[in-house]
Amino acid sequence: MKPVLVIMAPGFEEIELTAPIDILRRLDYEVVTAGLESRTVKGAHGITMQADSLLVDAEEKNFAAIVLPGGPASWTLRDTPRVKKLVQEFADAGKLVAAICAAPIALEAAGVLKEHRVTCYPSVKAELTSAAEVSGEPAVTDGSLVTGRGPGAALAFGYALAAALGTTEEKVAQLKADMCF
Repeated sequence: MKPVLVIMAPGFEEIELTAPIDILRRLDYEVVTAGLESRTVKGAHGITMQADSLLVDAEEKNFAAIVLPGGPASWTLRDTPRVKKLVQEFADAGKLVAAICAAPIALEAAGVLKEHRVTCYPSVKAELTSAAEVSGEPAVTDGSLVTGRGPGAALAFGYALAAALGTTEEKVAQLKADMCF
């Protein structure tokens, strides 16, 4: 399987970046992080992390899925043409598109939420006008779209990503048990 692309924009919510990556790597998925502006990216709570690559070098054809962590970075993701283009390309190719917290606003801007059931951080719910339904669940999978509610849902979002990528229910359940979830 091709790697999973995770975009790191300045102000990303740290737990929403690291928890899903940790879960996917525990299940032997290759995950590539791509910095939006540079390879050194500072999160919302002052944790600076190093990305594997730059987003400018990422091409949809090289990845199985795209993941957008939320936090204050969500508005930057929404307003970045390269992010919108990539999200549209992944969706058009039927590949997994995922976003957590406020980051579903970038999916809305890219036009990929239409008729999908999603979840998001409560303060941005009204902005997801094309979604069929915005639930309050920790994580929602609807077809090839996975969304998470917020920082407290980061693990549930990661498990939902793993399942959507094809991990068996048994393997997800075992990892949950191993991680005391």
